Amino acid sequence: MNFRKAICAIGLVALLVMPAAAQNQSPNHPNGDATSAAPLLVIDSFTHDFGEVKAGTALRYAFKIKNQGKADLLINSVSPG
Repeated sequence: MNFRKAICAIGLVALLVMPAAAQNQSPNHPNGDATSAAPLLVIDSFTHDFGEVKAGTALRYAFKIKNQGKADLLINSVSPG
């Protein structure tokens, strides 16, 4: 049973990683690799847990976003999730 869970977990990780790897490939580059002049968005954490909060309490948190690429990173819109 543990072997079956391990196989399922590996399959799930593979399914989650494939779309991220596909986004890094540039269709305009002959090799499909991202060009060196492309922006590269890096976010330390995609979630934040405020813990227990009383109703009516105002909450605020800033996510740290970095551009580690060599081109300007344009963020056109942001919406809460």
